[in-house]
Amino acid sequence: MFTPTVLAASLLKDPMLLFLSGLALLVLFFWYFATDVEIRKRNIGTILIIGTCVLCALAIYPPKENLKGGINLVGGFSYTLQVQPKIDEDTGKPIPLTPDDLKQAKSIIEKRLNALGTTEMEVVEQGTDKILVQIPGVAAEDAPGVRKTLDQVAKLELRRVNQDGFKQDGPGNLTLAERIFKREAPRMPGYTAYEYKQTHEDIERTSYVLLTNRAALTGKDVQEAWPNNQMGKVAVSIRLTSAGEDKMINLTKDMKEGQDSIAVLLDNEVLTAPVVQKVPLGRDFEITGQSNLEEARSLSNALKNPLENPMRIINDREISPKLGATVVKQGMWSGIVGLSITALFVLIYYRTAGIVALFGLAVNGLMVFGGMALFNFTFSLPGIAGMILTIGMAVDANVLIYERLREELAAGKSLKTAISAAYDKAFSAIFDSNITSLITAIILFWVGSGSIKGFAVTLTIGLLSSMFSAILVTRVLFRWANDLKLLKRLTFLDLIKSTKWDFLSKAKLSYVISGILIAASVGAVAYRGESSLGVDFTGGSILTFQLDDKHLDPHEVETAVAKVETAKLASVQSEKSITGELLTIRCAEGDAPKIEAALREAFPLLAEKRMSGDNEVYAIAANVEGVSASLGSDFMKESLLALGLGLIGILIYITLRFEFSFALGGFVALLHDVVLSAGIVILLGSELSLIHVGALLTIAGYSINDTIVIFDRIRESLKSSEETDVKELMNEAINATLSRTILTSLTTIVTVAIIAIFGGAALKDFAIMILIGLVIGTYSSIFIASPVVLWWSQRKGGSLRKEVLRTTLAESDIHATP
Repeated sequence: MFTPTVLAASLLKDPMLLFLSGLALLVLFFWYFATDVEIRKRNIGTILIIGTCVLCALAIYPPKENLKGGINLVGGFSYTLQVQPKIDEDTGKPIPLTPDDLKQAKSIIEKRLNALGTTEMEVVEQGTDKILVQIPGVAAEDAPGVRKTLDQVAKLELRRVNQDGFKQDGPGNLTLAERIFKREAPRMPGYTAYEYKQTHEDIERTSYVLLTNRAALTGKDVQEAWPNNQMGKVAVSIRLTSAGEDKMINLTKDMKEGQDSIAVLLDNEVLTAPVVQKVPLGRDFEITGQSNLEEARSLSNALKNPLENPMRIINDREISPKLGATVVKQGMWSGIVGLSITALFVLIYYRTAGIVALFGLAVNGLMVFGGMALFNFTFSLPGIAGMILTIGMAVDANVLIYERLREELAAGKSLKTAISAAYDKAFSAIFDSNITSLITAIILFWVGSGSIKGFAVTLTIGLLSSMFSAILVTRVLFRWANDLKLLKRLTFLDLIKSTKWDFLSKAKLSYVISGILIAASVGAVAYRGESSLGVDFTGGSILTFQLDDKHLDPHEVETAVAKVETAKLASVQSEKSITGELLTIRCAEGDAPKIEAALREAFPLLAEKRMSGDNEVYAIAANVEGVSASLGSDFMKESLLALGLGLIGILIYITLRFEFSFALGGFVALLHDVVLSAGIVILLGSELSLIHVGALLTIAGYSINDTIVIFDRIRESLKSSEETDVKELMNEAINATLSRTILTSLTTIVTVAIIAIFGGAALKDFAIMILIGLVIGTYSSIFIASPVVLWWSQRKGGSLRKEVLRTTLAESDIHATP
């Protein structure tokens, strides 16, 4: 009997079955858009929806195992690594560590553990020779495997085997290599003896080889490494660089086939020492000796990211969620309440059509969670930001379609014709707005790291699922309702009446208002300087109390810390190690003494003292260490680079799909929203932190989505109307989309406002910044983006209509029958 667990495991753990399932759904997807037969379209769409929902449900089940939370939400493990100095091959003496050695080790650890950006881990430099690694959701039984990955230097070397080492002489007929290894014979200049362990049919055999001291090839010569399993033989395939290939040819060209050998060493241990069967060897070779495919995969990942400096794990700890179970519950319940209010509004406002929209949103949510589970992605605060954005865009897509449907019904069309026309006309706006956000997400994933990648991953999955649910799912439901005669008419509430406001005449006033706010924001940043950035960006100190078997409530500690006048906001975290419980506070450099004094005064446990010799000391000692920024200058550069490239990508796409005037308007509005949102937060006295980065990315995505919808309507009006006054046409287009703009903004604002009020202190900063961004984004789409489009098109006596009609892609818009 197939239970859901067994079915899910059999499908998701078999790569071929999973691939075939995905391929079948992809074929159905393209078949759906390729056919023009309504009944066939309806049936294919139904199978596609059911298949997608089943696959996502199986990926999620059971949710406790398959939905992974970030370290802020679920806790995990913390490892403290000490970077060891390299040894000079000529003198044998250690080479002093440099800051670059620490940065290289940090970078390699991130790549090994999080190559795809699927895990919201944190890697920070600590002191002059330590690296702190925090990994979410690591179970106790998985911790040793992570430890092994961290501990592995992956120093790969290829050395020539001296055949004299196999000669047997002396007592016991030992080989020369074995006698040298056991120090029963003097060392041979230029050579070192190594132990070589081989396992065959579960029988381990130890032999000895004599190798040259200098490696012919090293890990720097490896271009690519990957695991393979052919005919039950597990190995790691290696491909060398061009320089590595030359070194391999030089090493093997004078060797004798079937006689000479090459030894492959990893971290100074001989993995294999095969006899050369063909000379000279070239660019590709294999390393054998792994017991299973997982071991080969781990080795290949390490070989692709070799450490130049060895590392030693000096501490590992189990850490509690930074936000705590209470805060997580608050966030979840406030989100559920906010979404429920949004759903209720959609249901009341759009009535029967609202039921269809809610079904589409439910499928959208299932696909987001299913996609995250299917690819083992991690939910974090920035990831949740991506979810909020995609839910907002999914609601927006439905509002776009329904407001178009209202117009078509008002024009006297039959219900079936009106539904078809509404989907057809709304498609380009939905497509363009989602594609621009998708461009941003892809660039963020490509350029960013850590939390930025987490946001990009969630946003990408959400965008694809929202387009699927809004365009395909709801359309198929309407087809069934029409074909089964279940839907004879549709009625909507009409609270936002048609308007004829002259928005573009307010351009100068809006420029003045925005200019004043931007100047004030820039002034606030200049005045506050580094104090406008949180510890995430600037680094600081970690204050640690070793509590052993005692306990302090982290939330009570947070309350006590909040009362201390500090240079920057501090964060509190509870951790567990083999020695017991620890309490750590990350704070600005110089704040640690004040926080320590305040906590010892607030908690009797920390105030207890004992005698140490003739001196009285605190029973619970405090340790202070400098710590690098968890984001730091590199993260800041990555964020700015990702945002800059995203803006350029959007500029290019809008230029191709619309015209450069529109691209410039969207670019200016997006830059305006990001700068102003961050500036107002700083003006209000807050510090920019990791949470704010997620919020800014959300605002950028939401802003461009709103702007594109208005641009699409303006372009449509310019192409279809004979009106000569372009300014008047643009005003009409903005007024036509005003109801959609207000409805979408209000539903999203209500959801975020509830999170800000009831979501707890940890989510308050995040929600407040998004609220500010939503208001600014809605304002800029109307009062900044559109006036810039008009100004640029008219600056040399040009005509926006002619530009639109002249644009090739604008004349051949993407049309698809959903």
